[in-house]
Amino acid sequence: MRSKLKFLIRYMHRFKWWYTGGFIFLGLTIWTSVTIPGYIQKSIDIISGGVPANRDNFYNYVLIILGLALILILVRTFSRILIFVPGRLIEKQLKGEMFGKLSSFGKDYYDKNSTGSIISRINNDINGVRMITGFGLLQTGNILFSLSLTPYKMWNLSPTLTLYCILPMVVVFAIVRIGMVVMVKNTHKRMDALQRLSGKTISFLSGNSVIKSYNIHKWAESKVEKENISLFKYTMRITWVRSFIIPLLANLEQILKIVVLFIGGLYVINGEFTLGQLTEYIAYSALLTQPIMGLGWVLTVFQQGFVGISSLQTIMDRKGVDDDKNPKPPEEQKKLFNDGIKFRNLSYTFHNGERPELIDISFNIEPGQVVGITGKVGSGKTTLINLINGYLRPGPGQLFFGEKDVSELSGEDIRSVVKTVTQEVFLFSDSIENNVTFGSHRAEKTNLFEEVIFKSAFADELDRFPKQKKTLVGEKGIMLSGGQKQRISLARALYTPSKLLILDDVFSAVDTDTERFLIKQIFEQHPAESLLVVSNRTSVLEKTDFTIVLENGRIEAIGTHKELIKKSEFYRKTWELQKGEN
Repeated sequence: MRSKLKFLIRYMHRFKWWYTGGFIFLGLTIWTSVTIPGYIQKSIDIISGGVPANRDNFYNYVLIILGLALILILVRTFSRILIFVPGRLIEKQLKGEMFGKLSSFGKDYYDKNSTGSIISRINNDINGVRMITGFGLLQTGNILFSLSLTPYKMWNLSPTLTLYCILPMVVVFAIVRIGMVVMVKNTHKRMDALQRLSGKTISFLSGNSVIKSYNIHKWAESKVEKENISLFKYTMRITWVRSFIIPLLANLEQILKIVVLFIGGLYVINGEFTLGQLTEYIAYSALLTQPIMGLGWVLTVFQQGFVGISSLQTIMDRKGVDDDKNPKPPEEQKKLFNDGIKFRNLSYTFHNGERPELIDISFNIEPGQVVGITGKVGSGKTTLINLINGYLRPGPGQLFFGEKDVSELSGEDIRSVVKTVTQEVFLFSDSIENNVTFGSHRAEKTNLFEEVIFKSAFADELDRFPKQKKTLVGEKGIMLSGGQKQRISLARALYTPSKLLILDDVFSAVDTDTERFLIKQIFEQHPAESLLVVSNRTSVLEKTDFTIVLENGRIEAIGTHKELIKKSEFYRKTWELQKGEN
């Protein structure tokens, strides 16, 4: 609980003056509310007395009640604005920090947590924090002020009657407290079920084409239905408890009215109360039940919010890959590739792997070189380039940018040198232009849009689109073919100059003519200082300075095209096969 309160205070402290103003106006709201019944009592006593001489006082009291009612509207509005707005601002800040935190995590986190689970936390759990810092705090202040001023006024009128009123409130509160314990337990389970359901839904929607092609709709539906029923079960348990607690709190006002009317009525009959005092006391009892009724909502908001905070803390308290590293100054970043990249007996095992994915890798990439990587499926090609671009991090003493050990560099340092065009192309649901220029706002210089579109062999196709570079590509580029998406991704990498450009099998989704054009543009124009090309096409690899052949995570052979034909059986068979096809 203490850690959750510290979590809230850390964000609320920034808006302390908003909350201070909100609670001042909230106090004025309660003061105004408890002042009005006093004038109602005086007005009713004048009415019941039937003395014409008191008519002017009656008019004054009515005007005072009207004035206080107008003030009540004003101060209540300000109290809500000053407390609700910080809640929204905290929600905005939390979402920004959550995105930044999630961006700092490595592959191991995303292997353990599904996309649906993460989205559920961002939407539902942060919404719980917003409710606490807005509605929850407002109701808490309302309850505290009401339970201090209202009972004081009631006690001044009749201590005995006040004790009679407190008794049913204590009983109701005890019942509510027991119900809250049950609700908290099931809320934890409900949020876990919601995260699992979100994960399954997003996973199956993303793989909808696979589900259709294998005709496994029933299987997918049964998996979603299982999680849906689990969510429904816990939701219904919470609903059953609330359906008992909320009516109990809602009818507390009626219970108090019966107590006040019965005992207070006897006071009036015995001459201990005037009719106006009884009316005043009934008004106070109504004011007292409002915060008690709100107590049920407050407890619900806080218990759901604290469950959400526990979930958020698992993300916010987790250290990112670069949390202990500060990016180098721009001057040092520019020098990182001056002496190239060096591999020194590099071995790498995934966090959940049982055996090394790469073993004893040693070679250098010098400035100005074009290096190729090839090998069978699963030989470790993608793992190797992900170590170079910082997506994966090797242990110290194995990979160096110049004299700097990669384990000492931040992701920003690494990616100031390296740009990667991967096999798995991702395009944003935006225009072609914005997809190409994405991420270039911090670059010191950029290439011309038309130039990189031409070099990526996309100029002719772009001209055929009615809106040309303003054409929307759809969600994940759904409006484009695989080859078109690949070339837009290549244009994005070419738009911002880099020291080392990694091309991970970018020729796999293009036809032969396009491949020849891309080879000419990439190998002859040199869009980056150095190139690292991952491919199994020997027509591409024969243009490199040297090529590395990987097999089972080890370097099987290394050399030029002619040398590898002699040294590597895999390379020679691949070359002969492709030569025969051509």
